[in-house]
Amino acid sequence: NMNDGQIFGGSIYKKIDKQTECGFTLGWTASANTTTIGIGAKHQLDESASVRAKINNSRQLGLGYQQKLREGITLGLSALVDGMNFYQGGHKVGLSLELEA
Repeated sequence: NMNDGQIFGGSIYKKIDKQTECGFTLGWTASANTTTIGIGAKHQLDESASVRAKINNSRQLGLGYQQKLREGITLGLSALVDGMNFYQGGHKVGLSLELEA
């Protein structure tokens, strides 16, 4: 893809098996001459639970867990750890509750 002739990017997605998926993304910004790289994966633990992980070249590590509690109710837990500033804080933690009608 291309955005305003300044940002270029592409990605690859692969379903490894019934439970595991992975992806890779690559981007380049012409004006700043910077490159971004990321890789991520998702693994379905069972019919109601999955885990996800991603990391990029800025050393940001994202982790997630999603659990279907019952039909129409899903709980999610996530974290983003900044590996470049590990001892300085700025990390993020998330909690979600998804309700379907």
